[in-house]
Order: sequence, then C-alpha cells, then structure tokens
Amino acid sequence: MQSSALAVIATDTEALIPPKPVIRLVVGQDDVAVYEAERILALIGLYYVVSCQLVRLVPNGTSFQCEVINNQTLYVLLCELFEWQIKNHKGDWVTCNPPLRIVNALLHNQDRKHLKTLKGIANQPYLHNRSFVTTAGFNAETGIYAAFDDSDFLDLINVTEEDARFRLMQLKAELAEFEFETPADLSAALVAILTAVLRTGLPLAPAFNINATVSGSGKSFLAKIIALFATPLPPYVTSYPTKAEEASKLILAMLLEKPPVVLFDDMQTDWKPFGAINKALTSPTTTERVLGSSRTATASTNSLFLGTGNNVVPIKDMRRRVVTIRLAPKSDAASLRTFEHDPYKQVARYRNAFVSFALSIIQAYLLHGKRDETITPIGSYEEWSELCREPLIWLGEPDPASSLINQVTDNTDNEALGVFLQEWRKFYIEKSVTVRELISVPHTHSNAKTPLLEIIQELPVTERGSVNPHMMGHYLKRHRGVRVNGLRIEDGKSSERKAWCVLTDDE
Repeated sequence: MQSSALAVIATDTEALIPPKPVIRLVVGQDDVAVYEAERILALIGLYYVVSCQLVRLVPNGTSFQCEVINNQTLYVLLCELFEWQIKNHKGDWVTCNPPLRIVNALLHNQDRKHLKTLKGIANQPYLHNRSFVTTAGFNAETGIYAAFDDSDFLDLINVTEEDARFRLMQLKAELAEFEFETPADLSAALVAILTAVLRTGLPLAPAFNINATVSGSGKSFLAKIIALFATPLPPYVTSYPTKAEEASKLILAMLLEKPPVVLFDDMQTDWKPFGAINKALTSPTTTERVLGSSRTATASTNSLFLGTGNNVVPIKDMRRRVVTIRLAPKSDAASLRTFEHDPYKQVARYRNAFVSFALSIIQAYLLHGKRDETITPIGSYEEWSELCREPLIWLGEPDPASSLINQVTDNTDNEALGVFLQEWRKFYIEKSVTVRELISVPHTHSNAKTPLLEIIQELPVTERGSVNPHMMGHYLKRHRGVRVNGLRIEDGKSSERKAWCVLTDDE
C-alpha cells in the first residue's frame, strides 16, 4: 500500500509539471539541435552573449548580475530545460543526456541565430540618441537590459530649469558633510553622480579619483554613495593592478561580467597608465586575451570606474582620463569623525528618487539649456561633457572637470625630462651610448654621485631600488623626438647594440 501511494503522489506531481521541450538528436543534424536549444534559451529572456561567450542574468534583489556560463553549468541547465532523445537499436526514441558536443557548440559557437549580444545592465532610464529609454527588459537596438520599472522614477518629460535647480540642491544636501577641498571638488562629485546614472548608455566617460590628505576622510564612503546612482548592488571592488599583464587580465574578466561600477578601493599606488585601463577609458570596447586561453575576447567598457586613495594621483597618460575629487578634512582626527546624517542610508532607501533628481538635471539641460562655447573642450569625452559636465556649469557650478584640465596642462613630466636631457648632454655631449652604458657609467665615474645618476633614479625606471634596463630603454623609446628646452632624444650610432644620443635643435 505504501509503494502504491507513493506512485500516486509521483503521478500527481508529474501532472503539475509542464512537459519539457523535446530535442531529438539525428545523425548529421547537430546544428538543428544546437539552434533549437539556443532559441529556447533566448525566449527565456535571461540568456545572452558577450563576445561569443554565453552569459546569464541572475536576479539579485531589485537588479540582476551577469555571469559567464561554464561547461558544467550549461550541461546541468540543458538537462533541466530539455528532454533529450536518441534512437536506440530498436529504432525507438529514448531519453538521453545532452551530448558534450552540443554543450560545447552552444558555449563557443560564433554564429548565433537567436541569442542577442548584451552590452550592459541599466538600473534606471538611460539615454539613447538623446532620448531616455524607459521600457524595461532587453532593448535590441542598444543591447542594454533595463532592470527597472519606469513607474518608479519621476516624470522626465516636463522638467523645468527651476526643477533642475531644486533637485541639484537636494543632491548637494546629501554631500554637505563631506569636507571637499574646493567648490570644484564638490562639483566633481556631482558630475560623478550624473555620470553614474548615464554610464551604461554613454560610449565613453572618464574615471574618478577620490583623493584625500589623510585616512578616514570618507573616500570609500563617498565612492559607495556615487556607486548607488549606477546600481543598487554593491560595486565590483578590486585592487588597482600593479603590472600591465595583470591589468589586461583583470579588466577583461571584470567587463565580461558587465559590472555597472568598478571600484579600485584604497589604492596604494598612483593611477598608472596600463594599456588595458587606457583603452577601457577611451574606447567603447576593449579586446584582450582570455585568462587561461589563447583566444581573445571583446567587451564593452560602459562601466563606471572609481578609485580611492590618500594623495593618489593619475600620472602620465591617465591624467587626461581621470577626474580627481579631493577631500581635505580640517580635523587632526578625521578617522574618528562620524556623519550625523547618513547619506548612504538615505540614498539607498530612496534610491529611485535620488536617481530621478540626477536624471532631471540632465533632461532639463537638454530641454532648456544653452551650450557654453567658451568652456575648454575635452578630447574623447565630448558626449560625456555635454550630458554630465555642462548641465552643472549651466546651473552655476564650478567646472567639474577642472582637475582633469589642470592635470593635462601640468608639465611635471616634461620638466623632469628636460633636466635629464640637460645633464645627459653635459655628461656625454653628442656621443651615442647604449642603455647599459647610460645607467652604468655614472657609477664608475670618478664622481659616482653624479647629477645624472641622481636624475635617472628619479625617473619612472627603477625597480626594487635599482634602475631596470628594460624600463630605461622603454622610457627612451617613448620620449624619442620629444623636444624640451631645445634638446631631444634620438637614435644613436652603433654597429652593435641599440644606442641613443641627445641632440640640440641645430643638430
């Protein structure tokens, strides 16, 4: 009786479960099976492609996270979603497991017929062709999945300039307890907020460096508040890479997962100009080698990049890619201070309202603003400047990009190069020297503590306290032909090894 009852229960349960789609495997028609499985995955609405890799959107609270699907996960998924059948020796169709060849084809096939390419996840209305996209779900034209309900946000159609000013005041109120060094730094924090709400739909945007004089000034706290305007989920927190190879692997791995925000928290080094990070900030896509593989992958770069650190600054090529927000607490015990009004809790609780305030400022400028042709243009970030920077200037705020402009016009690197060239010229005249000679002769000279040696050690060519010949050679190659104070580095004359010399304008 017990086994009979169990059998009845099992039968009733099966009646409640809808039948799975059946995929029959026919010799010579694996392509049909692959594309039928792909079609069903596409209909579910949570499966997409990123650089030929299969990904899925995983619900997380009020939003979604993007995950790259591996072989094992896809195998289990195909078992759950479909009934696979194959003919036995009698010619009858019998149930089987999905073949690994089908799994691999679904995972790595470059010719997708049904699955769409995912370029990002938006947690609020975003701009496309200067109009806000407010429809939830996947947008085939933009490639963006909208994980929001447009009814949760304020009306953006009839926004006035007066509305924009009032809502700017409300955003500034949430930042009132932060001790910004200058009004321009507060403006830079506001432009970071406007960038956060639009970043998914912006092709390019600079990174933001939240800098401070001492620990405990609220750098990470401010970064988390800014991140909330991009996503209700925690940002992707990681360390800033220390080497170019590490940067290439890290940037691609992160961007394939479509994080709305990447936070380099508590940076111990300056913003170094690694190629992968440079591309992530000045190109809509980046292509790097996949970790543990010989193949490459391409990912959209529409994530907001934030960084925090004490007296951390962007250097060299990063100067034109990073807006700095500087905090300067007046207290000697900044780490002991508390925020009487918790702005993070407030923004998190009423996130949709605060995001609406930021969107309203942008929309009001598009409807009523007039471009100021006198402001300094910023190469690569023209659209960002118009949509995020100029609305704040229009409302009377200091230029939020002034730190970036000052960084670009800073000639510290050229000053160091100029001193280096002058001492090189004094030491060697017009003689051609190899890198090895350049970094070793000063040591063997009668006066070992030569100014040239000291200057070389101040250049970005040292590693573990000594001059790295490879880094020195790269420095010379990168500065070949750059004129400073009438001097320049050029190829030298040598029949054996690569040589260099310093020439004047007349030579």
